[in-house]
Amino acid sequence: MATLRYNKLVLVVKQTAYEEYSALKLRGKAPRALRWGRLESRYKSHQSCVSSVVDTLKKIRNKTMGNLEFDVVNRVDFDRQHLKDCKMVIAVGGDGTVLSSSHLIDYGTIPLLGINSDPSTESDLKSVTTKQSDERRSHGALCMLTSEDFKE
Repeated sequence: MATLRYNKLVLVVKQTAYEEYSALKLRGKAPRALRWGRLESRYKSHQSCVSSVVDTLKKIRNKTMGNLEFDVVNRVDFDRQHLKDCKMVIAVGGDGTVLSSSHLIDYGTIPLLGINSDPSTESDLKSVTTKQSDERRSHGALCMLTSEDFKE
């Protein structure tokens, strides 16, 4: 049986703008001028990445005959209790998810790996926006991987 160095993981997953605004919409408090189609597209891309990462980890767990444990935690719920016996934190989202996850890791004692769940495309980089914030894809300067890289 293979022994894994990082056999207890915590996946910290961002909550997308689509999820946040959908919750507000149910209460009648969502802004009216949202681009729901684009928000939903970003949400689906993110969910696909999360599913891919989880599926990859399940395959590794099966190959190592259960020698891998992992928990999936929403970014807003992530706190120090999730770090008990943790060997590595994997932040799935973008730079904000990596940064917020890093605040709970004391003195760099637990490795942190960032996975960009919705990386920018060539056409995204060419388009110019004047808005301060935008629901487009993530640049992911602090994310080392995408879901495809993670599989490899």
